[in-house]
Amino acid sequence: MMRTIPSFLPLLLLVVACASKGGDQRTVSVRIGGAAGRTCYFERFANNQPTPVDSIVLDADGKGVFKPGPLPLDFYGVALTPQDMAVLVLDSTESAQLEATAGDLQSTVKVTGSAHSTLLYDFFAEAKRHDADKQELMVRVNADRNDADAINRINGLNTAFYERCKAFAREHKASPVALAAVSRLNIQSDLAVFQEVRDALAATIPASEYFIGFRDQVGRMEQQMAAMKAQEEQMARLDNLIPVGAEAPDFAQPTPEGRTLSLSSLRGKVVLIDFWASWCKPCRMEMPNVKRVHDLYKAKGFEVLGVSLDREKGAWTQAIAQDGLPWKHVSDLGFWNNAAAQQYGVSSIPYTVLVDRDGKVIGKNLRGPALEEKLAEIFK
Repeated sequence: MMRTIPSFLPLLLLVVACASKGGDQRTVSVRIGGAAGRTCYFERFANNQPTPVDSIVLDADGKGVFKPGPLPLDFYGVALTPQDMAVLVLDSTESAQLEATAGDLQSTVKVTGSAHSTLLYDFFAEAKRHDADKQELMVRVNADRNDADAINRINGLNTAFYERCKAFAREHKASPVALAAVSRLNIQSDLAVFQEVRDALAATIPASEYFIGFRDQVGRMEQQMAAMKAQEEQMARLDNLIPVGAEAPDFAQPTPEGRTLSLSSLRGKVVLIDFWASWCKPCRMEMPNVKRVHDLYKAKGFEVLGVSLDREKGAWTQAIAQDGLPWKHVSDLGFWNNAAAQQYGVSSIPYTVLVDRDGKVIGKNLRGPALEEKLAEIFK
């Protein structure tokens, strides 16, 4: 699953603090067991790194009060060391009270106050319960791979929690906490949810490191999805140039021997036009399958016409010899500009067009078992 928040905020650190109204001066009060006399830091995040905003020396009871001043709604940290940190979600009006134990702040933290922090903590607790339930079932599956009940329950848990995360993200899309929920989602299949959260957070935490990273990730996926859609539309357009049932356009190109061979000269046979090239590994890997069906049906009127997208004759003829391809071959050595490939809308290879005895297209892009099934149907 794709991550949706910057690496400097792992979900395991999202054990958050709360806050309460603090009047004109926002404060963050802490009591950390086992940290008497130690320096404690209040931090915000910049350039993917925690940056101290304030620091205090804790008293003999591990207590202290930060007075960081007004800061925008965002994620903040209370840390003894870079590795020992608890994360808070505060806005400029909130104060927080935090209790924890030195050496394990992120999992021992107890907080009171802020709505955003409480919301995040509740979501984190829900996620933790889901993970624990799933892990318990995984123990059963690892012990017995045929435990259908455990497998079905895992699938049910995953589906229910996934839908819960989607609903949570949409319900709280203007809160930084939504980032925790979308971190559990697949951005490609649920891009619309990510876009909703992105657009809402743009108004509430526009300068946040977390939001900027998230915004950029959503933007990149939008570009990728747009490119994929354009490619699919282009492939569909090219595929519709010569639909199944249409007459296969004639073409003529040089053979390796220097003669000219046309598709129409093969009329009366079932012809597989095979677009390939010596440099195309998938094409070369498919050749044994083509040879098998060629050998099976050549006596019944089946012919293969290889159209190479090579640009060097030596490479083309050497591949024919190396792979032992006994059928007819042509090429104008035009690479992707091969005239027949352009005529047939070929955008990737290997690509095949199956033509019947009357010159009509009866199949496209058939390979492996699909090609064998089609030929078996024709020559039954």
